[in-house]
Amino acid sequence: MKGPPLVEGQKPVDSRSIERLKAGRLASMALQLTARLIEQFGPRPAGSENARLTAHEIERSLKPFCDHTEKESVPLDLSFSVLPLRVMVYLYPILVLLALFDLSLISLLLFALYLGWVYLFRYRYRPSTREPKKPAEGVNIHGILDPSGEVKQTILFTAHHDSAYIQRYNRLDRAAYLVRVGLPIALFGLIGILSFLLIFTKTNIGSSIILLAMLGATYFFVPLLSFYEEGASVGAGDNLNSAAIIVELARYFNWRKANDEPLSQTRLLFCSFDGEEVGLQGSQHWYREHSDLIEGAIVLNFDSIYYADSLTFLERDANATVQLSKALARRCVSIAHSMGYAAKSRSIPRLGGATDAASASRAGVQATTLIATAWDDRSKGSVQHTEADVVEAIEPKAVEQAISIAIRLVELVESNSLWEESAEHTEEPEVEKEPSLSFGRLTHR
Repeated sequence: MKGPPLVEGQKPVDSRSIERLKAGRLASMALQLTARLIEQFGPRPAGSENARLTAHEIERSLKPFCDHTEKESVPLDLSFSVLPLRVMVYLYPILVLLALFDLSLISLLLFALYLGWVYLFRYRYRPSTREPKKPAEGVNIHGILDPSGEVKQTILFTAHHDSAYIQRYNRLDRAAYLVRVGLPIALFGLIGILSFLLIFTKTNIGSSIILLAMLGATYFFVPLLSFYEEGASVGAGDNLNSAAIIVELARYFNWRKANDEPLSQTRLLFCSFDGEEVGLQGSQHWYREHSDLIEGAIVLNFDSIYYADSLTFLERDANATVQLSKALARRCVSIAHSMGYAAKSRSIPRLGGATDAASASRAGVQATTLIATAWDDRSKGSVQHTEADVVEAIEPKAVEQAISIAIRLVELVESNSLWEESAEHTEEPEVEKEPSLSFGRLTHR
């Protein structure tokens, strides 16, 4: 029996108008689901009981709309965010003492090893693949909606449901922030430079005085040990609302199937990962374990959907070190433009962090992330990773547009016309070759 229409009293109009009407109702339900999950479970740091309970509830919400759903445990190393800072705090006085006792070469080697490790571990999002000794238990979930016929193409809609720990010093004024965060980082860089210079000369009275003063400045590193608060953000926009979006997309395509309009050759996967905020560990694990489901697939990842006038499809990820699908990102921009939405494609800014699309790309899948946020602290309020990341911070129109674009993407893939240029689209997507945004604090997305 056919289910009721999502929007009563619809009249035959252009298909994209229908998509927008339905998407408005779906967006409202996504925001309602987001609010309900926050009320039930609150903040959801990676690997926490709240994150696991939220994953189970998302899976329960997906179940009626999918042919198959699955929950799976994933081991998470929760040291991703705090370990580099802690190592810096303890390494700094060791480097100073080595330089003070004419062991500058060893000091420089340790400094270089640390920088190389941070570059891979924190900047390129390459955590160790070894299972941690005391892992936290995360939960990934996914649902599958099969077509009526043979599977010829696959689309993954992905998100993450864990929320970030709050950075203690985000709320300080700039001067105080520079003292507590900028100064120790500058001192650490300075000892690296001095270690290099002292290789070519013996330590003298002048350099000894400087090094002793720097040793005394170890005190300024203490705040880095408490860089993160114990509490986590409720993470409405980053990124629980995106998980709710994939539930509503599953609802929509199941509704079409129930109304004798199933997809005939396109399989849809709806995935929500844990551990995105600790180095993409949940998505990395999922793509390793499910290579059979992703062959030839395309991925549209949702992350931080806040502002309707800031729709952006990423061409590069993980601090601009991972190439995503430029063709897919730009095609999504043209889809958005054809529906009357402002959108652009660009690289994620350096120091902008990473999204789960990076894991998909590393698994050999065409992927992009749809993101709609303020990247700095000036243009709009950047609420990510703060207590202000609540449902009210999300513009419903942005959610509606994200859902509309996703529906249109599926329709184009199903009709084998994804890569055909839209006759209505004449404007080239706006692309920035290099990120040009500046940041007001040490942070990642």
